[in-house]
Amino acid sequence: MSTLDRLTALALFGAALCTPSLATAADASRPNIILILADDLGFSDLGCYGGEIATPNLDRLAAEGVRLTQFYNTARCCPSRASLLTGLHPHQAGIGDMVDEYARNVREQLASPAYADRMSVQTPTIAEVLRASGYRTGMAGKWHLGYEHPNWPSDRGFERSFTVLEGAMNYYGLGMQHTGKLVNAPMALNDQPFTPPRDGFFSTDAFSDFAVSFINEQRGAAQPFFFYLPFNAPHWPLHAPPEDIAKYRGKYRDGWDAVRQRRHRRLIDLGLIDPKSEMAPRPPAVPAWASVPAEQKDDWDLRMAIYAAQIDRMDRGIGRVFASLRAIDAERNTLVIFLSDNGGAPEMPRRSLPGATLGTRESFESYGIRGAHVSNTPFRLHKIFVHEGGISTPFIARWPERLRAGSFSREVGFLPDLMATCIDVGRAAFPGTFGGRATLPPEGVSLLPALQGKSLAPRTLFWEHEGNRAVRQGQWKLVARHQGDWELYDIEHDRAELHDLSRQQPEKAAALSSLHAEWAKRCGVLPWPVPRK
Repeated sequence: MSTLDRLTALALFGAALCTPSLATAADASRPNIILILADDLGFSDLGCYGGEIATPNLDRLAAEGVRLTQFYNTARCCPSRASLLTGLHPHQAGIGDMVDEYARNVREQLASPAYADRMSVQTPTIAEVLRASGYRTGMAGKWHLGYEHPNWPSDRGFERSFTVLEGAMNYYGLGMQHTGKLVNAPMALNDQPFTPPRDGFFSTDAFSDFAVSFINEQRGAAQPFFFYLPFNAPHWPLHAPPEDIAKYRGKYRDGWDAVRQRRHRRLIDLGLIDPKSEMAPRPPAVPAWASVPAEQKDDWDLRMAIYAAQIDRMDRGIGRVFASLRAIDAERNTLVIFLSDNGGAPEMPRRSLPGATLGTRESFESYGIRGAHVSNTPFRLHKIFVHEGGISTPFIARWPERLRAGSFSREVGFLPDLMATCIDVGRAAFPGTFGGRATLPPEGVSLLPALQGKSLAPRTLFWEHEGNRAVRQGQWKLVARHQGDWELYDIEHDRAELHDLSRQQPEKAAALSSLHAEWAKRCGVLPWPVPRK
């Protein structure tokens, strides 16, 4: 019995489809669009991006589609989601930082609409734009863009939605551990609060099942559909069924150094990185594997086994989504895109109940920096930072009717491009006004030419998150940590960011710094404060 079968009391999918959009129905040539977002997945975690984790369905997506070697996110959960859905830089959409309670002090200090606790209602989402042009719209997964109405997916263009509203949840349906108790994470089914059942629930399966049911209901429909599937996997906490964990137990006992070396070699063999590329060294907080005590080695093997199991299970859910497309004869004219919201996560939440076994509902742990630096092989740093390890993501696109199977694109793309791409392939119109005000035009460009083997026009890309900042123009990338000095890299030859050229190329560094300052002013980026305790 599937997860959704266990939720019959709420009739997740028993009702008829929502009333179709009043817009003219789309003709059959417009593709369906499925946008799949992983959470905290590193650049090299998938098999088709050099990893050892079993991801046959995503590997098939890559074999039948196009892989981008240089696609960028914006380093953190909320900002990436806002940028993806609006086609804007995060600050323009009101998400200059996190929407969570822990960031309240910073938001209050900055006191700017660019740093809010919800996505701006004056910026249309992909769902709102496509729905107005005749698409049916649905979503299942992590929202993390506002906790109260009118900031739910049901308020932002999604006809059907099943979501966790916060940034992290217990995969078994219970949320953060507080004062020794398990509490429910806030979830929503369409426009109503949702409480998962105590037993028989696992979020990865539930979100996959919702997507499958939505797609099945599109059989024979005159309108195309857009479905957004942002899994909470493999974000911490480390949760997976015992049989999934057992599949990977023991596979990481030779240590992070050996795993990273193997991934680096496979990335080269696959053609995803330059054969002459270097690999970033171990972070200072991570010791050489040979010096690690035996009990810590076993603990790391277990944590990595659970993390791998989370990705494995997500891949199987994606496989069910692909099967549903085949079942309704929609696979050839569906554009499927897969990517991650940021690099591997170094955070170490320790909220397990006393005596809890890792992987069970009573545990609440992560793989920390020791796992994150493996996920981000071969790059430097991780989630939160805008060095390559924090913002580089796998990016796979398949559209059998329009894209060549098994190809690569080495063009540079980033999150705002997804709005422009959806508008392009869906032949939609971006509104001149929204929410009673003039809209900001999307910042990105359509990736369709790049996906078809063509070049994109030269452009300059910008990032800022919590004082970490970067600008990339052609082969050059200028990057800095909060309160740190600018570093300049020739990213075409040094993507691991190991050889700072700022002293050798001061004029280039100064020019890029000036461009970043202009962009920051235009987008409402403010100097990052040291948060009050």
